[in-house]
Amino acid sequence: MAQTKPSVLIIENNTPTLQLYRRELGRHFKVLACSELAEAQALVKAHRLAAVVLEPEIADGQGWNLLTELKQFNHGNSLPVILCSTVDERKRGLEAGAADFLVKPVLSPVLIETIQRIIRSSSKV
Repeated sequence: MAQTKPSVLIIENNTPTLQLYRRELGRHFKVLACSELAEAQALVKAHRLAAVVLEPEIADGQGWNLLTELKQFNHGNSLPVILCSTVDERKRGLEAGAADFLVKPVLSPVLIETIQRIIRSSSKV
């Protein structure tokens, strides 16, 4: 029986970064990607996700509000969110419930390893 790839949602407003993440992460995960808050909310509601990578500065900082919303989704389970931003607000992110916080630029192998680690640890809960 073939094992399916975990689904990961990338929410990023920088098109080149979004394309890079989609390409690199697609080797390891089923990748859903968007750059708009409303689309992100719809994707979270429609799909069973293993993790989300979120740029909290999206939509003039509205990604921070989305982080709070995302923690309530995932079909009753806690949805791990990895914040990935050029603005280093690690303390704020972790206090708001992010599973991890990475400061851009982030090398693809680091992001992939972080997602895999977060998925492993959340599946043990």
